[in-house]
Amino acid sequence: MKEKTIEINLKRKKLQDLLIKVKNKSQTFSIVRYYDGYMSLDEYTHMQQQFMDKIVYEHEQHILDYQENRNGYRDELNTLFHFDNEKEAMDYFDELFNQKLEVYDEYQYCEFENQQPEVLDIPLDSLLKKEYTRITPVTIGPVYEMFTFSMNVFDEVMIHMKKLFSTYKIFGGEFEDLCCYDVEGNVIFKICSHEGYAVIDEDIE
Repeated sequence: MKEKTIEINLKRKKLQDLLIKVKNKSQTFSIVRYYDGYMSLDEYTHMQQQFMDKIVYEHEQHILDYQENRNGYRDELNTLFHFDNEKEAMDYFDELFNQKLEVYDEYQYCEFENQQPEVLDIPLDSLLKKEYTRITPVTIGPVYEMFTFSMNVFDEVMIHMKKLFSTYKIFGGEFEDLCCYDVEGNVIFKICSHEGYAVIDEDIE
């Protein structure tokens, strides 16, 4: 898909006009909130394994991209970091991987097991999935509670969104980073509230 980046914090009519266009092309949507409440050991283990799988995959892909010079990746890094040989590049990738392992270890289960479950007013008839994750379509690292809904309740989000990059109180919690998906599950619109940008499929505009 061809993408367009939006860096203007739209509000009022311009924001609503954009969201209506996105709604008409979307099959499902998700929103997230930072999470530090209770989760089971199985939920924690799944969340951490998902995170580990991603950083291992990215580490392996970076090495392959460098070795095979995919899209000029090796040339770009050699120019940027002045690597004299492949070993120096591998040391660089290992350092990045170790930094991500430190991020992986930032959260231990003891931080969640004794917390009280948080009660939200989630419309269960429209809820497709709820998960605890450290990976969303726009960011990686912190712990999020991520909800995926059918479009039946999208208007509720529209009503509570005052600015494109702001958080919004809905369903009893404070949410952000709206992402919308097409019928095949592809992301066609995503907002990163913290970094202040959104990405939209050019076919929507």
